[in-house]
Amino acid sequence: MTAASAPLLSVRDLDVMYLGLTDEQNVKACSDIDLEIHRGEILGIAGESASGKSTLLTAITRLQNPPAVTPKGEVVLYDDRHPEGIDLVQADERQLRAFRWSDISIVMQSAMACLNPVTRLVTQFADTLRAHQPRISRAEIRERTAELLEMVGIAPGAMDKFAHELSGGMRQRALIALALACNPDLIVMDEPTTAVDVVMQRQILTHILRLQKEFGFAVIFVTHDLSLLLEMADRIAIMYAGRIVEIGPARTIADDPQHPYTQGLRNSFPSLREPRRVRHGIPGSPPDLRMLPSGCAFRPRCSEAIERCAAERPELNDLAVSRAACHVRAEERARDEELSTTGAQR
Repeated sequence: MTAASAPLLSVRDLDVMYLGLTDEQNVKACSDIDLEIHRGEILGIAGESASGKSTLLTAITRLQNPPAVTPKGEVVLYDDRHPEGIDLVQADERQLRAFRWSDISIVMQSAMACLNPVTRLVTQFADTLRAHQPRISRAEIRERTAELLEMVGIAPGAMDKFAHELSGGMRQRALIALALACNPDLIVMDEPTTAVDVVMQRQILTHILRLQKEFGFAVIFVTHDLSLLLEMADRIAIMYAGRIVEIGPARTIADDPQHPYTQGLRNSFPSLREPRRVRHGIPGSPPDLRMLPSGCAFRPRCSEAIERCAAERPELNDLAVSRAACHVRAEERARDEELSTTGAQR
């Protein structure tokens, strides 16, 4: 995959809103989201709770329920049937059923809430497989289910068990296996390791990376744990108060984060190789989306804020490698370019 290759999924100028009883009670949970996901890529999305990460995923997959609506924007999917792209925001239920699991599948953070507690695992795999292969036989379903479970390190015999008979780690891996059932091009993962311990978290991540490398599907991986994304993602988008405030290669986010919020997230966890030192969290709390501060939403918590930050909302600007919505960094880059131009003229 290269940056210049055609995207698999393109999110353009997307807003997501939660409707209240009156216009004054409406809350914009995601604002002006622009993203591209390429084939075979792992895109990480990080941010504190209530930053809009999960809301964005449900909008991309068209799984949001009222009062959530998408008043503006596009989610364009490109596949073999639609080389020119099809907007999932405008797609009807029949079209969405055709895309789900075969083009886009999802792994949620709570496997126990997703798996049906009163049916055996194989029955749930059968529902997914039959939706896209109506003529598949019972023997083929069992064979495919066994194959999928083995891919994530679960013995085939577990297919005849109920969800409560599996451990938390097995349930989460079973969800990943189910997401792979119809060979999707994109798997969306909403904090799939949150509910398990660190040992099982490592096992699950190892399975995800191995399967992604083997089958070449793209991944959107959402988490509040930036350190986890730095290990596995190709690119990372940082969300704050419903907007993307920085996006760039994982290595750049790790070594040279540009937005002050990204710097705060990066500096909140220790390196295994650095000398021991005191760590400081980001002061304050995320803003109430109903009463965002003027200008930059991060301004009340930012030690670098300038006068312009209070008057004008920053947009994503191209920096050296990443893009960041920060007036301070934009002005620094403008000064550097001016000095470079002046020096060249001399």
